[in-house]
Amino acid sequence: MKLYEYEAKELLESYGLETPGKKGEEYAVKAQVLTKNRKENGGIKFAKSREDAEKISKSLEGSKIKGHNVKEVLIEEKIDYSEEYYVSITYDTETRGPVLIFSSEGGTGVEDREVSKLQIKQDSQWKIRQFLKKNNVESSKITSLSSTISKITNLFFEEDILMLEINPLVKAGNGYVVLDAMIELDDDASYRHSRNYSERTEFAREKTEREIRAEKIDENDHRGIAGKYTELDGDIGMILAGGGASLTNMDAILNYGLRPANYTEYGGNPPTEKVYKLSKVIMSKPGLKGILHVGGTANNTDIYRTMKGFCQALEEIKPTYPIVVRRDGPNADKAFELLKETKQEHNLDMKLYRNDLPMTKAAEKLLKMVEKAENQLKAGKTS
Repeated sequence: MKLYEYEAKELLESYGLETPGKKGEEYAVKAQVLTKNRKENGGIKFAKSREDAEKISKSLEGSKIKGHNVKEVLIEEKIDYSEEYYVSITYDTETRGPVLIFSSEGGTGVEDREVSKLQIKQDSQWKIRQFLKKNNVESSKITSLSSTISKITNLFFEEDILMLEINPLVKAGNGYVVLDAMIELDDDASYRHSRNYSERTEFAREKTEREIRAEKIDENDHRGIAGKYTELDGDIGMILAGGGASLTNMDAILNYGLRPANYTEYGGNPPTEKVYKLSKVIMSKPGLKGILHVGGTANNTDIYRTMKGFCQALEEIKPTYPIVVRRDGPNADKAFELLKETKQEHNLDMKLYRNDLPMTKAAEKLLKMVEKAENQLKAGKTS
């Protein structure tokens, strides 16, 4: 889980690190979005007074920075400083352990400058002091700077952090101040901590209500997987089976000019109730124009058992938009009999295909059905 800047700073403050205050003569106004290069994209502005800062804050709220919606804005004192450093800690793929990354030049463009790395463990203050000395930090500054970095490393280990970046860490007055910070927590270690952060996705945004509902499908139930659901901006609900097939059919939908409303996949022979719950989540999104339920020919998944869950959801929701199902595998004959019965009983605009139809052609079939439905709707409005 990635933290917003204000959340990261609150965590840093709890370990004795200093951040800019909330009162001053001039202010920095910072949109809280989980993306880099905010300043270059209009997400960080400066104000000469608190009143101006509040006006800028209101103008930022509800805007978008690099596609991210701005819900929170941080207003803090603009700091004058004499030195700036880049400090980060992350896991190195070569050593398979945490490394401290340091540069005596912080700020923008650090990715183009030379940095130094140090393998670290918790309580590595002496090692950090030697490291700073090798990086030509003045001896008069080493004690204070190493003490500050040691607090950062303790935070990294104790809070189960995957990535911590401070850019820049600046010298202001007699101490060091964190001007900007990014933190990514290890979700698998969340049970060890008492935290109350809002849910958010790998797309660096808060999780939707549907994503949270889907995530709970697999909780405490190891029978197959059906809780993978990521909401997208489109209007075609995707019920996909199998990893490779799922990606192939996402590409097919896009190639035919349709817009997926979600990414999801189920597999491993999940029970009926799991597929039912997933189908309900997918079909609960407003504004859908169609459903594509597609997968390859299964080997170990009972098609009847999974389609039974899908049909239960159809019976409850009774969608009026087009649906295309393309699936095959064990118990498929019985599954397709159930699908036909559900279609007829509820007068659904649904077409059913087995593995004689190539998977990617299912998207083309749905496109034609969606276009037909839209044309009928337009004709009805004009008549």
